[in-house]
Amino acid sequence: MAAMPRPFAPVPAPPPHFPVGGPVPAADLVGREGYLRRLVERLEDGQHVLVAGPRRIGKTSLVLEALRRLRRRGQHTAYVDCLGATDLRGLGERLADAVLQNLTGVERTFEQAKAIAAGMRPTVKVRYEHVELALQLARETNAQRFVEGALDLPQALAKRSGKRVVVAFDEFQAAGRLGPRMFDVMRAHFQAQRGVAYAFLGSEQGILEELFSAKGHAFYRFAVPLDLSDAGGHRFGIDPDDWLEYLRGK
Repeated sequence: MAAMPRPFAPVPAPPPHFPVGGPVPAADLVGREGYLRRLVERLEDGQHVLVAGPRRIGKTSLVLEALRRLRRRGQHTAYVDCLGATDLRGLGERLADAVLQNLTGVERTFEQAKAIAAGMRPTVKVRYEHVELALQLARETNAQRFVEGALDLPQALAKRSGKRVVVAFDEFQAAGRLGPRMFDVMRAHFQAQRGVAYAFLGSEQGILEELFSAKGHAFYRFAVPLDLSDAGGHRFGIDPDDWLEYLRGK
């Protein structure tokens, strides 16, 4: 007897022509090349930038691509999602991991630094000299001193390597909720650093605009705002001709 057809056989999913739900690859950054060049140039020159724009407009994707280009040019980079940190130590560990990965090429390198600092064998093979600058930090038990030590790691890496370090803080407004006067502490550390450039991203525009443009606030005039939603004078900053070219390619 012939096999009965399966009425509910699995159907292959269509190809992801239009990626959604997270950062997209460079090929799907429609009409952003001019903005990307300006962003990379400013960070490479050591300027701090504020990437402004509403939700779902591609801020994270753009900054990740900018960091990729900067790495290709020989810079060190670090990306920190502040929204994923639930306390001061969590934020510090995220920053430490991102900074140390430039030396080791290994994610969650700070876990290995903590093992070495405690006299244990690390679970991943890393060279001592690659985690040396974080060993004292790994022994710190006070949360406030720990996060302040982590804030100094980009400067330590820049001084040690002789290369510029570019750090991107995504959802930066969330960092201010982790501890009293957290923004003041961060500004005090950042403004004294040399060879380090910062990019600040966030989806709560009102908070960020006040933080960076209102007198008396911690980051007043600290970063150059680059408005992503108005780049080129088009809606969402994208020329309609760029959309047409992108759609034809799909």
